[in-house]
Amino acid sequence: MSGDARGRPRQRSLHCPPAEQEMIRARAKAAGKSISRHVLDLAIADDPDVHPLALDADAQLSVLDGVLEIRGFVRALQDELPGGSGQSLLSAISLMAGDRAP
Repeated sequence: MSGDARGRPRQRSLHCPPAEQEMIRARAKAAGKSISRHVLDLAIADDPDVHPLALDADAQLSVLDGVLEIRGFVRALQDELPGGSGQSLLSAISLMAGDRAP
């Protein structure tokens, strides 16, 4: 903790709307702490049950599966269609959509 020249803690202020001030005050009181201690404990705490910092392994795999599926779709849009037309799936879709536009 930083302090002044004599090693005393420096005072800091936290600005928030009155409703949030009251919420912080009530939660600090319920925890049996001063407002300062309560806010510091929350800022310093590293409790993944309260503030998840990362996805668990199953969630990470689920996200990876989705990203790989999207990557496959994007590659299909970019790749040339079979038959050597020189057109990608995206350009073919755009052409068909243009034909249907009013």
